[in-house]
Amino acid sequence: MRIIFMGTSSFGVPILKKLIDLRKDIVAVITQPDRPCGRGKKTQPSPIKTVALQSDLNVIQPEDINDKKTISEIRRLQPDLIILVAYGQILSSQVLKLPSKGCLNIHPSLLPKYKGPAPINWTLIKGEEETGITFLFMNEKIDAGDVIFQKRIKILPGENFEELHSRLAAQSAQLLPEVLFTVEKGEYKKIPQPKEKYFYARKLCKEDCRIDWNQNSKEVVNLIRGLTFLPCAYTEYKGKRIKIVEAVRSERLEEPKKALRQQPGTIVELSKNGIMVLAGDGNMVTIKKVIPAGSQEMDASEFINGYQMKTGDSFQ
Repeated sequence: MRIIFMGTSSFGVPILKKLIDLRKDIVAVITQPDRPCGRGKKTQPSPIKTVALQSDLNVIQPEDINDKKTISEIRRLQPDLIILVAYGQILSSQVLKLPSKGCLNIHPSLLPKYKGPAPINWTLIKGEEETGITFLFMNEKIDAGDVIFQKRIKILPGENFEELHSRLAAQSAQLLPEVLFTVEKGEYKKIPQPKEKYFYARKLCKEDCRIDWNQNSKEVVNLIRGLTFLPCAYTEYKGKRIKIVEAVRSERLEEPKKALRQQPGTIVELSKNGIMVLAGDGNMVTIKKVIPAGSQEMDASEFINGYQMKTGDSFQ
């Protein structure tokens, strides 16, 4: 079976490596063009391209997957199957029709829940206790094709985006051989997705990442979990942006009435355990790790000492 792998982000790396380990006939790897990234804006290849080149695979990097030249190149390769994982472009009907067995997408949510480009982030931000992996054959609508395999996965207590992202990618790779076997043999059942209301996991914007201390403590901590390490939830302290990397919910203070008279965002206690901040429900969020503007990640205790924080100060 001739396979084209399409992917760009690190989520697809374990899956591509599994395909390589299985010695599948990978006729091309299609990924996004090299882009500037990091503080120096140095042009860098995608994680997928790096893995592909290490295995001497044919790499194609079109600006537009749907232009005539790219479609002609894919057609020439005569793929039986396209496997797409976090590629970053929408495939036209012309591209979808090229492989004889179809285009198989691997999506890290329990579709139809959390369709869209940022399912893992939003799953955590919304406080879900369960997520999953869905293998589906693509159609022209986003994440709307027929499902052929789905696995439910419990979210671990306190698990953040980076941890869940890595675990779901590894699970996807582990499930791939079984799913590919059914596709090769044609021994699978297509299950249409139920037509129900769902939250669209859209791309995150800057304002999504700003902490609203009027929210309850669980919502604040879920936002921080869902954005660790990129793009990272943030707040402001004395006019400077501070990224919050890790935080936990804490019990009410011994004097809850006094705490409730203060505004959400107020710093009510400073210790080696962290920065205790009042949330909108009267409970506390204890900040453990931060990234100050223009600096590196540090423990909250380092931040307290370096920025001469005191109780009664507040985050905005």
